Amino acid sequence: MSKKTESHQESKKPESSNKGAAIIIILCFLGIMPILIWATIPDSASQTAASTTSPMVESAAAAAGLQICSSENYPVNVPGGQSAILYQLSPHCNTPTTATTVKVLVVGFTSAEAMNSALAVAQNTYQNWETLNTEVFTSGYSALVVQGAPGNEDVQQIGASFIEDGAAQVI
Repeated sequence: MSKKTESHQESKKPESSNKGAAIIIILCFLGIMPILIWATIPDSASQTAASTTSPMVESAAAAAGLQICSSENYPVNVPGGQSAILYQLSPHCNTPTTATTVKVLVVGFTSAEAMNSALAVAQNTYQNWETLNTEVFTSGYSALVVQGAPGNEDVQQIGASFIEDGAAQVI
């Protein structure tokens, strides 16, 4: 009879160790699951068309001898507009002046149709944007609006850099 008791205890050992292993696996799974979910969620910055640093703006600023003094999110109030960043460029960020500061607004759109529609409305609204020393470019689903004080030639230098980087000028 003692043999039966031993075999009965031996068979209970693997069953309890199986339960322990199952509990450990479940706890590990529950502990790892939030990390896996967090790791697979895309970064919110990658979900917008315009990022906080635009390589085109960086290279255009460098080509014009300007520094990026600030970049900030700008509200988008046009249909199909996803995000916008307003850059302030100047030769010297510690002493920017209106005469030497160039503003670059990069607006990302959901589609080419939305972008073209917004640009058509802007052209009709601001028919004299050339007299305001403003140039507009497109690159992919982004519109790049460059504006400076009248006579500020950096606007045209930035525009030339955008064209070299593959942007198209809106006329």
